[in-house]
Amino acid sequence: MSMSDLKNKFKENTILRINTFKICASLFILTFLVYLTSFFLAPFNDWDVSFYPVIGRGIFEHHILPYDYAFDHKPYLVYVFYYVWCQIEPVLNGRFTLLAMFSAGVASYFLGKTYGVDKWKIMFCLCIFSAFSDFFDGNTESIQISLISIFVYLIISSCKSNERIFLFCAGMVCSVASNVNYLSGFILALLSGTFFVCTPLRIYRVLWFLFGSVLSLFLIFLPFFVSKHGDVREYFAMQHHFIHNYSSSLNERLTGIFYLALVLLLLAPIIVSWFREKYYTVDIRYKILSFWFVFSALATALSGHTFRHYFSLLYVPVILMLVIVHHDGKLKYRYALLPFVLWVEFSMIQVVVSNVNSMKHTERENPEFVASIVGKHTVLNIDSDHALYYLANLEPFEKYAFQGQMEIYYKENYNEIYMNDLMKEPKFVILPYRGCADKAVDKSICDFMLANYKLDYVSYSRNHLKKSNRRYYELYELVR
Repeated sequence: MSMSDLKNKFKENTILRINTFKICASLFILTFLVYLTSFFLAPFNDWDVSFYPVIGRGIFEHHILPYDYAFDHKPYLVYVFYYVWCQIEPVLNGRFTLLAMFSAGVASYFLGKTYGVDKWKIMFCLCIFSAFSDFFDGNTESIQISLISIFVYLIISSCKSNERIFLFCAGMVCSVASNVNYLSGFILALLSGTFFVCTPLRIYRVLWFLFGSVLSLFLIFLPFFVSKHGDVREYFAMQHHFIHNYSSSLNERLTGIFYLALVLLLLAPIIVSWFREKYYTVDIRYKILSFWFVFSALATALSGHTFRHYFSLLYVPVILMLVIVHHDGKLKYRYALLPFVLWVEFSMIQVVVSNVNSMKHTERENPEFVASIVGKHTVLNIDSDHALYYLANLEPFEKYAFQGQMEIYYKENYNEIYMNDLMKEPKFVILPYRGCADKAVDKSICDFMLANYKLDYVSYSRNHLKKSNRRYYELYELVR
Protein backbone atom coordinates (compact mmCIF):
# COMPACT_ATOMS: atom_id res chain seq x y z
CA MET A 1 0.00 0.00 0.00
CA SER A 2 1.41 3.35 -1.06
CA MET A 3 1.86 6.37 1.19
CA SER A 4 -0.98 8.23 -0.55
CA ASP A 5 -3.32 5.27 0.10
CA LEU A 6 -2.41 5.32 3.78
CA LYS A 7 -3.08 9.05 3.93
CA ASN A 8 -6.46 8.65 2.24
CA LYS A 9 -7.42 5.80 4.55
CA PHE A 10 -6.39 7.81 7.62
CA LYS A 11 -8.37 10.80 6.34
CA GLU A 12 -11.43 8.60 5.74
CA ASN A 13 -11.17 7.13 9.24
CA THR A 14 -10.83 10.61 10.72
CA ILE A 15 -13.89 11.85 8.83
CA LEU A 16 -15.85 8.76 9.88
CA ARG A 17 -14.84 9.27 13.51
CA ILE A 18 -15.82 12.97 13.41
CA ASN A 19 -19.17 12.21 11.76
CA THR A 20 -19.88 9.44 14.26
CA PHE A 21 -19.13 11.84 17.11
CA LYS A 22 -21.44 14.47 15.62
CA ILE A 23 -24.28 11.97 15.23
CA CYS A 24 -23.88 10.68 18.81
CA ALA A 25 -23.66 14.22 20.19
CA SER A 26 -26.80 15.22 18.26
CA LEU A 27 -28.69 12.21 19.61
CA PHE A 28 -27.56 13.06 23.14
CA ILE A 29 -28.71 16.67 22.79
CA LEU A 30 -32.02 15.53 21.30
CA THR A 31 -32.56 13.16 24.21
CA PHE A 32 -31.78 15.98 26.62
CA LEU A 33 -34.35 18.27 25.00
CA VAL A 34 -37.01 15.56 25.25
CA TYR A 35 -35.91 14.89 28.83
CA LEU A 36 -36.12 18.59 29.79
CA THR A 37 -39.50 19.01 28.10
CA SER A 38 -40.91 15.98 29.92
CA PHE A 39 -40.63 17.78 33.27
CA PHE A 40 -43.32 20.20 32.13
CA LEU A 41 -45.85 17.42 31.58
CA ALA A 42 -46.56 16.88 35.26
CA PRO A 43 -46.58 18.88 38.51
CA PHE A 44 -43.61 16.94 39.90
CA ASN A 45 -41.47 13.90 39.33
CA ASP A 46 -40.03 13.37 42.82
CA TRP A 47 -42.97 12.52 45.09
CA ASP A 48 -41.30 14.06 48.16
CA VAL A 49 -41.35 17.64 46.88
CA SER A 50 -45.16 17.65 46.73
CA PHE A 51 -45.30 17.74 50.52
CA TYR A 52 -42.83 20.56 51.25
CA PRO A 53 -45.16 23.40 50.13
CA VAL A 54 -47.99 21.87 52.18
CA ILE A 55 -46.04 22.25 55.43
CA GLY A 56 -45.00 25.70 54.25
CA ARG A 57 -48.68 26.53 53.85
CA GLY A 58 -49.20 25.59 57.49
CA ILE A 59 -46.46 28.02 58.51
CA PHE A 60 -47.48 31.01 56.37
CA GLU A 61 -51.26 30.66 56.07
CA HIS A 62 -52.19 28.97 59.34
CA HIS A 63 -49.23 30.30 61.39
CA ILE A 64 -48.51 26.83 62.73
CA LEU A 65 -44.85 25.96 63.12
CA PRO A 66 -43.54 22.48 62.34
CA TYR A 67 -44.74 19.99 63.06
CA ASP A 68 -48.21 20.64 64.47
CA TYR A 69 -49.79 21.15 61.04
CA ALA A 70 -48.05 18.33 59.16
CA PHE A 71 -44.85 16.37 59.73
CA ASP A 72 -41.83 15.62 57.65
CA HIS A 73 -38.36 15.05 59.03
CA LYS A 74 -36.63 17.77 56.98
CA PRO A 75 -35.42 21.04 58.61
CA TYR A 76 -38.13 23.66 58.53
CA LEU A 77 -36.40 26.14 56.20
CA VAL A 78 -37.11 23.61 53.44
CA TYR A 79 -40.80 24.34 53.76
CA VAL A 80 -40.20 28.08 53.83
CA PHE A 81 -38.17 27.99 50.59
CA TYR A 82 -40.63 25.74 48.76
CA TYR A 83 -43.72 27.66 49.83
CA VAL A 84 -42.18 30.99 48.81
CA TRP A 85 -41.14 29.53 45.45
CA CYS A 86 -44.70 28.30 44.84
CA GLN A 87 -45.97 31.84 45.41
CA ILE A 88 -43.35 33.32 43.06
CA GLU A 89 -43.63 30.77 40.26
CA PRO A 90 -47.24 30.58 39.00
CA VAL A 91 -46.99 27.57 36.64
CA LEU A 92 -47.77 24.21 38.27
CA ASN A 93 -46.14 21.81 35.80
CA GLY A 94 -42.35 21.92 35.92
CA ARG A 95 -42.35 24.21 38.96
CA PHE A 96 -39.67 22.32 40.86
CA THR A 97 -37.56 21.85 37.74
CA LEU A 98 -37.52 25.62 37.32
CA LEU A 99 -36.47 25.86 40.97
CA ALA A 100 -33.56 23.48 40.27
CA MET A 101 -32.56 25.47 37.19
CA PHE A 102 -32.71 28.73 39.12
CA SER A 103 -30.54 27.19 41.84
CA ALA A 104 -28.09 25.94 39.19
CA GLY A 105 -27.97 29.45 37.74
CA VAL A 106 -27.14 30.97 41.14
CA ALA A 107 -24.48 28.31 41.74
CA SER A 108 -22.98 28.83 38.28
CA TYR A 109 -22.75 32.60 38.79
CA PHE A 110 -20.91 32.40 42.11
CA LEU A 111 -18.69 29.48 41.10
CA GLY A 112 -17.80 31.26 37.87
CA LYS A 113 -16.72 34.34 39.83
CA THR A 114 -14.79 32.23 42.33
CA TYR A 115 -12.91 29.98 39.89
CA GLY A 116 -12.56 32.28 36.89
CA VAL A 117 -14.41 30.08 34.41
CA ASP A 118 -17.38 30.90 32.21
CA LYS A 119 -20.58 30.70 34.29
CA TRP A 120 -22.52 29.65 31.18
CA LYS A 121 -20.25 26.63 30.69
CA ILE A 122 -20.89 25.60 34.29
CA MET A 123 -24.63 26.11 33.85
CA PHE A 124 -24.64 24.15 30.58
CA CYS A 125 -22.78 21.19 32.09
CA LEU A 126 -24.93 21.16 35.24
CA CYS A 127 -28.04 20.97 33.06
CA ILE A 128 -26.85 18.62 30.30
CA PHE A 129 -25.68 15.97 32.79
CA SER A 130 -28.44 16.61 35.35
CA ALA A 131 -30.01 13.16 34.96
CA PHE A 132 -26.91 11.73 36.64
CA SER A 133 -28.32 12.76 40.02
CA ASP A 134 -31.98 13.49 39.20
CA PHE A 135 -31.07 17.12 39.74
CA PHE A 136 -34.09 18.46 37.82
CA ASP A 137 -36.46 16.73 40.26
CA GLY A 138 -35.99 19.78 42.46
CA ASN A 139 -35.47 18.03 45.79
CA THR A 140 -33.67 19.78 48.65
CA GLU A 141 -30.25 18.88 47.24
CA SER A 142 -31.04 21.22 44.34
CA ILE A 143 -31.38 24.16 46.73
CA GLN A 144 -28.30 23.34 48.76
CA ILE A 145 -25.95 23.55 45.76
CA SER A 146 -26.61 27.27 45.43
CA LEU A 147 -26.11 27.80 49.17
CA ILE A 148 -22.84 25.85 49.24
CA SER A 149 -21.66 27.73 46.15
CA ILE A 150 -22.39 31.08 47.83
CA PHE A 151 -20.57 29.83 50.94
CA VAL A 152 -17.49 28.90 48.88
CA TYR A 153 -17.56 32.29 47.17
CA LEU A 154 -17.72 34.08 50.54
CA ILE A 155 -14.87 32.22 52.24
CA ILE A 156 -12.60 32.55 49.19
CA SER A 157 -13.45 36.24 48.90
CA SER A 158 -12.55 36.73 52.58
CA CYS A 159 -8.94 35.93 51.66
CA LYS A 160 -8.84 38.98 49.36
CA SER A 161 -10.73 41.81 51.09
CA ASN A 162 -13.35 42.66 53.73
CA GLU A 163 -12.33 39.59 55.66
CA ARG A 164 -14.63 40.06 58.65
CA ILE A 165 -17.76 40.82 56.61
CA PHE A 166 -17.29 37.87 54.26
CA LEU A 167 -16.61 35.43 57.10
CA PHE A 168 -19.62 36.74 59.01
CA CYS A 169 -21.85 36.23 55.94
CA ALA A 170 -20.32 32.79 55.32
CA GLY A 171 -21.29 31.79 58.86
CA MET A 172 -24.86 32.92 58.25
CA VAL A 173 -25.10 30.99 54.99
CA CYS A 174 -23.66 27.92 56.73
CA SER A 175 -26.50 27.95 59.26
CA VAL A 176 -29.14 28.51 56.58
CA ALA A 177 -27.80 25.65 54.44
CA SER A 178 -27.70 23.36 57.47
CA ASN A 179 -31.36 24.03 58.11
CA VAL A 180 -32.30 23.21 54.54
CA ASN A 181 -30.38 19.95 54.28
CA TYR A 182 -28.58 18.33 57.21
CA LEU A 183 -26.03 16.64 54.98
CA SER A 184 -25.12 20.09 53.67
CA GLY A 185 -24.47 21.12 57.25
CA PHE A 186 -22.16 18.15 57.65
CA ILE A 187 -20.27 19.10 54.48
CA LEU A 188 -20.01 22.79 55.40
CA ALA A 189 -18.87 22.05 58.95
CA LEU A 190 -15.94 20.01 57.62
CA LEU A 191 -15.30 22.53 54.84
CA SER A 192 -15.20 25.40 57.34
CA GLY A 193 -12.68 23.60 59.52
CA THR A 194 -10.55 22.80 56.48
CA PHE A 195 -10.63 26.43 55.35
CA PHE A 196 -9.41 27.75 58.68
CA VAL A 197 -6.66 25.12 58.84
CA CYS A 198 -5.47 25.90 55.30
CA THR A 199 -5.41 29.68 55.85
CA PRO A 200 -3.77 31.78 58.59
CA LEU A 201 -5.45 30.60 61.78
CA ARG A 202 -6.39 33.66 63.79
CA ILE A 203 -8.96 33.60 66.57
CA TYR A 204 -10.78 36.72 65.41
CA ARG A 205 -11.42 35.13 62.00
CA VAL A 206 -13.06 32.10 63.59
CA LEU A 207 -15.06 34.30 65.94
CA TRP A 208 -16.49 36.38 63.09
CA PHE A 209 -17.55 33.18 61.33
CA LEU A 210 -19.11 31.77 64.51
CA PHE A 211 -20.83 35.09 65.20
CA GLY A 212 -22.55 34.90 61.80
CA SER A 213 -23.51 31.25 62.38
CA VAL A 214 -24.97 31.84 65.85
CA LEU A 215 -26.85 34.99 64.85
CA SER A 216 -28.32 33.19 61.84
CA LEU A 217 -29.41 30.25 64.01
CA PHE A 218 -31.01 32.66 66.48
CA LEU A 219 -33.00 34.36 63.71
CA ILE A 220 -34.00 31.01 62.17
CA PHE A 221 -35.41 29.64 65.42
CA LEU A 222 -36.74 32.93 66.79
CA PRO A 223 -40.32 32.08 65.70
CA PHE A 224 -40.21 29.01 67.98
CA PHE A 225 -39.36 31.18 70.98
CA VAL A 226 -41.96 33.90 70.38
CA SER A 227 -44.80 31.65 69.18
CA LYS A 228 -47.26 30.33 71.74
CA HIS A 229 -47.39 26.86 70.19
CA GLY A 230 -43.77 26.52 69.00
CA ASP A 231 -41.58 24.08 70.92
CA VAL A 232 -38.04 23.80 69.58
CA ARG A 233 -37.30 20.80 71.82
CA GLU A 234 -40.24 18.87 70.42
CA TYR A 235 -39.20 19.96 66.90
CA PHE A 236 -35.80 18.28 67.24
CA ALA A 237 -37.12 15.34 69.27
CA MET A 238 -39.62 14.42 66.53
CA GLN A 239 -36.93 14.60 63.86
CA HIS A 240 -34.52 12.52 65.91
CA HIS A 241 -37.13 9.86 66.60
CA PHE A 242 -38.21 9.60 62.98
CA ILE A 243 -34.68 9.58 61.53
CA HIS A 244 -33.64 6.94 64.08
CA ASN A 245 -36.50 4.69 62.96
CA TYR A 246 -35.87 5.57 59.30
CA SER A 247 -32.17 4.73 59.42
CA SER A 248 -30.93 2.09 57.00
CA SER A 249 -30.11 -1.48 57.84
CA LEU A 250 -26.58 -2.78 57.43
CA ASN A 251 -27.47 -4.37 54.09
CA GLU A 252 -28.93 -1.11 52.82
CA ARG A 253 -25.83 0.79 53.89
CA LEU A 254 -23.54 -1.70 52.16
CA THR A 255 -25.70 -1.45 49.04
CA GLY A 256 -25.46 2.34 49.23
CA ILE A 257 -21.67 2.21 49.50
CA PHE A 258 -21.49 -0.18 46.55
CA TYR A 259 -23.71 2.14 44.50
CA LEU A 260 -21.49 5.10 45.47
CA ALA A 261 -18.41 3.16 44.38
CA LEU A 262 -20.05 2.52 41.00
CA VAL A 263 -20.85 6.23 40.63
CA LEU A 264 -17.28 7.22 41.52
CA LEU A 265 -16.02 4.74 38.95
CA LEU A 266 -18.11 6.47 36.28
CA LEU A 267 -16.67 9.81 37.37
CA ALA A 268 -13.11 8.47 37.63
CA PRO A 269 -11.80 10.16 34.42
CA ILE A 270 -12.70 13.58 35.86
CA ILE A 271 -11.46 12.81 39.37
CA VAL A 272 -8.18 11.27 38.17
CA SER A 273 -7.53 14.20 35.81
CA TRP A 274 -8.09 16.61 38.67
CA PHE A 275 -5.88 14.94 41.24
CA ARG A 276 -3.22 13.89 38.73
CA GLU A 277 -2.65 17.55 37.84
CA LYS A 278 -2.42 18.29 41.59
CA TYR A 279 -4.89 21.15 41.50
CA TYR A 280 -5.32 20.75 45.24
CA THR A 281 -1.80 22.16 45.73
CA VAL A 282 -2.29 25.30 43.61
CA ASP A 283 -4.19 27.66 45.92
CA ILE A 284 -6.97 27.78 48.49
CA ARG A 285 -9.73 27.80 45.84
CA TYR A 286 -8.75 24.40 44.47
CA LYS A 287 -8.06 22.98 47.92
CA ILE A 288 -11.61 23.91 48.94
CA LEU A 289 -13.05 22.38 45.77
CA SER A 290 -11.08 19.16 46.33
CA PHE A 291 -12.28 18.86 49.91
CA TRP A 292 -15.83 19.79 48.88
CA PHE A 293 -15.84 16.74 46.64
CA VAL A 294 -14.32 14.45 49.30
CA PHE A 295 -16.70 15.57 52.04
CA SER A 296 -19.69 15.28 49.69
CA ALA A 297 -18.75 11.70 48.83
CA LEU A 298 -18.43 10.97 52.55
CA ALA A 299 -21.82 12.55 53.29
CA THR A 300 -23.42 10.49 50.52
CA ALA A 301 -21.93 7.32 52.01
CA LEU A 302 -23.15 8.23 55.50
CA SER A 303 -26.70 8.90 54.28
CA GLY A 304 -27.29 5.16 54.12
CA HIS A 305 -29.74 5.36 51.24
CA THR A 306 -29.37 4.75 47.51
CA PHE A 307 -31.68 7.51 46.28
CA ARG A 308 -30.15 8.99 43.16
CA HIS A 309 -30.84 12.58 44.19
CA TYR A 310 -28.38 12.16 47.07
CA PHE A 311 -25.60 12.20 44.48
CA SER A 312 -26.38 15.87 43.84
CA LEU A 313 -24.17 16.47 46.87
CA LEU A 314 -21.05 15.48 44.92
CA TYR A 315 -22.41 16.23 41.45
CA VAL A 316 -21.67 19.97 41.51
CA PRO A 317 -18.01 19.82 42.64
CA VAL A 318 -17.31 17.09 40.08
CA ILE A 319 -18.93 19.05 37.25
CA LEU A 320 -16.95 22.14 38.29
CA MET A 321 -13.76 20.03 38.19
CA LEU A 322 -14.72 18.91 34.69
CA VAL A 323 -15.22 22.49 33.50
CA ILE A 324 -11.91 23.64 35.01
CA VAL A 325 -9.73 20.81 33.66
CA HIS A 326 -11.38 21.11 30.24
CA HIS A 327 -10.86 24.88 30.30
CA ASP A 328 -7.18 24.34 31.11
CA GLY A 329 -6.78 21.66 28.43
CA LYS A 330 -5.85 19.05 31.03
CA LEU A 331 -8.76 16.64 30.74
CA LYS A 332 -7.25 13.19 30.35
CA TYR A 333 -8.90 9.98 29.19
CA ARG A 334 -11.75 11.70 27.32
CA TYR A 335 -12.98 8.46 25.79
CA ALA A 336 -13.15 6.99 29.29
CA LEU A 337 -16.02 9.43 29.93
CA LEU A 338 -18.19 7.40 27.55
CA PRO A 339 -19.66 5.17 30.33
CA PHE A 340 -20.61 8.32 32.27
CA VAL A 341 -22.30 9.82 29.19
CA LEU A 342 -24.13 6.54 28.46
CA TRP A 343 -25.27 6.38 32.08
CA VAL A 344 -26.70 9.90 31.77
CA GLU A 345 -28.36 8.99 28.45
CA PHE A 346 -29.97 5.90 29.98
CA SER A 347 -31.05 7.90 33.05
CA MET A 348 -32.68 10.54 30.85
CA ILE A 349 -34.72 7.89 29.07
CA GLN A 350 -35.80 6.46 32.42
CA VAL A 351 -36.87 9.89 33.67
CA VAL A 352 -38.86 10.62 30.49
CA VAL A 353 -40.85 7.41 31.04
CA SER A 354 -41.31 8.33 34.71
CA ASN A 355 -42.52 11.84 33.86
CA VAL A 356 -45.02 10.52 31.32
CA ASN A 357 -46.34 8.07 33.93
CA SER A 358 -46.53 10.90 36.47
CA MET A 359 -48.65 12.89 34.01
CA LYS A 360 -51.02 9.93 33.67
CA HIS A 361 -51.18 9.45 37.43
CA THR A 362 -52.04 13.12 37.95
CA GLU A 363 -54.91 12.81 35.47
CA ARG A 364 -56.20 9.75 37.34
CA GLU A 365 -55.87 11.56 40.66
CA ASN A 366 -58.22 14.25 39.29
CA PRO A 367 -57.26 16.86 41.91
CA GLU A 368 -59.70 19.52 40.65
CA PHE A 369 -62.65 17.17 41.13
CA VAL A 370 -61.43 16.09 44.57
CA ALA A 371 -60.97 19.74 45.61
CA SER A 372 -64.58 20.49 44.56
CA ILE A 373 -65.87 17.60 46.70
CA VAL A 374 -63.77 18.19 49.81
CA GLY A 375 -63.93 21.98 49.93
CA LYS A 376 -62.44 23.33 53.18
CA HIS A 377 -62.81 20.10 55.18
CA THR A 378 -59.76 18.36 56.57
CA VAL A 379 -58.77 14.99 55.13
CA LEU A 380 -57.33 11.98 56.95
CA ASN A 381 -54.79 10.07 54.90
CA ILE A 382 -54.32 6.42 55.87
CA ASP A 383 -51.06 5.39 54.21
CA SER A 384 -52.10 6.62 50.77
CA ASP A 385 -51.29 9.28 48.19
CA HIS A 386 -50.17 12.45 49.99
CA ALA A 387 -49.66 14.38 46.72
CA LEU A 388 -53.36 15.32 46.84
CA TYR A 389 -52.66 17.70 49.70
CA TYR A 390 -50.52 19.69 47.28
CA LEU A 391 -52.44 19.17 44.04
CA ALA A 392 -55.95 19.67 45.46
CA ASN A 393 -54.92 22.10 48.22
CA LEU A 394 -56.29 19.79 50.93
CA GLU A 395 -55.94 20.35 54.67
CA PRO A 396 -54.51 17.44 56.72
CA PHE A 397 -56.57 16.00 59.57
CA GLU A 398 -53.58 14.08 61.00
CA LYS A 399 -50.07 15.59 61.00
CA TYR A 400 -48.59 12.24 59.87
CA ALA A 401 -50.19 12.60 56.46
CA PHE A 402 -47.17 11.61 54.37
CA GLN A 403 -47.46 8.04 53.08
CA GLY A 404 -45.52 5.62 55.26
CA GLN A 405 -44.79 8.16 58.00
CA MET A 406 -47.06 6.65 60.63
CA GLU A 407 -45.48 3.23 60.22
CA ILE A 408 -41.94 4.63 60.39
CA TYR A 409 -42.58 6.96 63.33
CA TYR A 410 -44.47 4.51 65.55
CA LYS A 411 -43.13 1.19 64.22
CA GLU A 412 -45.91 -0.71 66.02
CA ASN A 413 -49.52 0.00 66.97
CA TYR A 414 -49.86 2.71 64.33
CA ASN A 415 -53.25 1.26 63.35
CA GLU A 416 -54.51 2.18 66.80
CA ILE A 417 -53.65 5.82 66.10
CA TYR A 418 -55.53 5.64 62.80
CA MET A 419 -58.53 4.20 64.66
CA ASN A 420 -58.36 7.00 67.23
CA ASP A 421 -58.39 9.49 64.36
CA LEU A 422 -61.39 7.77 62.79
CA MET A 423 -63.27 7.96 66.10
CA LYS A 424 -63.04 11.75 65.77
CA GLU A 425 -65.05 11.34 62.55
CA PRO A 426 -63.05 13.23 59.92
CA LYS A 427 -65.33 14.25 57.07
CA PHE A 428 -63.07 12.69 54.40
CA VAL A 429 -60.61 9.80 54.43
CA ILE A 430 -58.15 8.57 51.79
CA LEU A 431 -57.24 4.88 51.59
CA PRO A 432 -54.86 3.14 49.18
CA TYR A 433 -56.53 1.75 46.08
CA ARG A 434 -57.68 -1.82 46.83
CA GLY A 435 -56.23 -1.35 50.30
CA CYS A 436 -59.00 -3.37 51.93
CA ALA A 437 -59.40 -5.88 49.07
CA ASP A 438 -55.67 -6.65 49.09
CA LYS A 439 -55.53 -6.58 52.92
CA ALA A 440 -52.95 -3.79 52.86
CA VAL A 441 -55.13 -1.87 55.33
CA ASP A 442 -55.96 -3.24 58.78
CA LYS A 443 -59.31 -5.08 58.93
CA SER A 444 -60.62 -3.00 61.85
CA ILE A 445 -60.09 0.17 59.80
CA CYS A 446 -61.81 -1.36 56.77
CA ASP A 447 -64.78 -2.48 58.86
CA PHE A 448 -65.15 0.99 60.36
CA MET A 449 -64.95 2.61 56.92
CA LEU A 450 -67.56 0.24 55.49
CA ALA A 451 -69.97 1.02 58.30
CA ASN A 452 -69.56 4.81 58.40
CA TYR A 453 -68.25 6.08 55.05
CA LYS A 454 -69.25 6.07 51.40
CA LEU A 455 -66.92 5.93 48.41
CA ASP A 456 -66.70 9.24 46.51
CA TYR A 457 -63.88 8.72 44.04
CA VAL A 458 -61.33 6.08 43.00
CA SER A 459 -58.02 6.73 41.28
CA TYR A 460 -56.86 3.67 39.35
CA SER A 461 -55.84 2.37 35.93
CA ARG A 462 -58.78 1.13 33.89
CA ASN A 463 -56.45 -1.10 31.90
CA HIS A 464 -55.09 -2.79 35.03
CA LEU A 465 -57.95 -2.96 37.51
CA LYS A 466 -56.09 -5.08 40.07
CA LYS A 467 -52.80 -3.24 39.83
CA SER A 468 -52.06 -1.08 42.87
CA ASN A 469 -49.79 1.96 42.83
CA ARG A 470 -48.77 4.40 45.52
CA ARG A 471 -50.43 7.19 43.52
CA TYR A 472 -53.77 5.32 43.33
CA TYR A 473 -56.29 5.95 46.11
CA GLU A 474 -59.91 5.78 47.27
CA LEU A 475 -61.63 8.86 48.67
CA TYR A 476 -64.35 8.24 51.29
CA GLU A 477 -66.90 10.61 52.82
CA LEU A 478 -68.59 10.34 56.22
CA VAL A 479 -72.28 9.47 55.86
CA ARG A 480 -73.57 10.21 59.36
